[in-house]
Amino acid sequence: MDAQALLEQAPDGRVASSATRLAGSSGWQGTGRSDTALWGLCEGSGKNPYQVCVDLGDRATKCSCPSRKFPCKHALALQLRDVREPFPPAETPDWVTEWLNRRNRASTPAAADESPEAVERRAKAKEKTALAREAAVRAGVAGLTDWLGDVAGAGLAGLPARDAAWWHSIRARMVDAQAKGLASAVDEVRGIVAAGGPRWAHDAADRLGGLHLLARLSSSPDPVIRRRLGFSVAEEEVRAGPGWSDRWAPLLKAESDDGLVRTVRQWVWGRAHGWVVAVRHAGGGGRPVPPLTHGVQVEGVLHPYPGVPPHRVAVGELSAERQPEPVPAPASWRAALAGLEEGLRADPWLRLHPLGCASVRVTEDTGQLVDEEGRGLQVRSDLALDQALALTGGDRFDAWGLWNGRELRLGAVATPGGAPEVVG
Repeated sequence: MDAQALLEQAPDGRVASSATRLAGSSGWQGTGRSDTALWGLCEGSGKNPYQVCVDLGDRATKCSCPSRKFPCKHALALQLRDVREPFPPAETPDWVTEWLNRRNRASTPAAADESPEAVERRAKAKEKTALAREAAVRAGVAGLTDWLGDVAGAGLAGLPARDAAWWHSIRARMVDAQAKGLASAVDEVRGIVAAGGPRWAHDAADRLGGLHLLARLSSSPDPVIRRRLGFSVAEEEVRAGPGWSDRWAPLLKAESDDGLVRTVRQWVWGRAHGWVVAVRHAGGGGRPVPPLTHGVQVEGVLHPYPGVPPHRVAVGELSAERQPEPVPAPASWRAALAGLEEGLRADPWLRLHPLGCASVRVTEDTGQLVDEEGRGLQVRSDLALDQALALTGGDRFDAWGLWNGRELRLGAVATPGGAPEVVG
């Protein structure tokens, strides 16, 4: 991981800036690395230095400092020092080995009783749990339907006046009903109303209509419907299934935070499989590391979840990394948008779509990207757009980004026909 990717893991800007300063401090000793970990001792305010270590497998960290932020500034600083000048290989200290062993034991399940009686008991318990979950979700959907009826009766204009307790009540009811997907959808409506702006009523009505449609279809066995309700498939189960071997280029990403869990999503282009989505979550104030090294092409196997394109995937066995090869892009925005039709029909609740177009230019007001047919698409004015302009010098370029129905958030650019470079 490079320094920028590491700093993106910081729980807030203060930790990131403190880690940057601390990485250049002379208060470090005993630093070293192995194939699986980094470690070091950092002077603190106490008598004994802080013991800091990092598991290189998933970038989990451990520090003896009293900070409640994860990762703390010491753990980030240790990794930044290693990026700037890699630590020499050394014998792993006992305290690092002990921590790694504890993590391995916690992640290794105990051997299950495979006797016929035990297998039957587990099957019955699993069936009972599934039936209870189905009943709870049905009750939650019924409650949501009543709530939607009340909202429709009172009118959208009254939503801004609703207090936090009113919103919390319906969200908590969905959580209690084990319908996390519905709870997240209610949160999204609340966020739109709270943000205001000239389009809030339009956007809120769109999301409420989507909730109504989902409630009407909630009894369907369709995997898209069940995923939107909050039913999930265990990642281990997906990895045990068939995989797609390909050359994968992660080009686009988006982060979200629902107050409890932070999520990073990567849209990954496969040479033979098109766009897929890799997801990683982090709780407890942590910041999730993208599942794949962003902007670097990798060869390997990704395992698709049930559903429709772009499929969510679980990361399987990976091998060689290299710079991305050229990625094909539609010749016009008209063709690019037409390509979204099939996905929208299969999953009308999808809000972000990977979209690309070849040979576009930025308008003088930097408000649109114009294709060779002269048609423009609204583009978000942000750091990614600034970086794209700096890289391309105002010339035409191939563009890829995330389209939310109104504007494109740029994520990668390339000279026409060239290899993409991530900018966001």
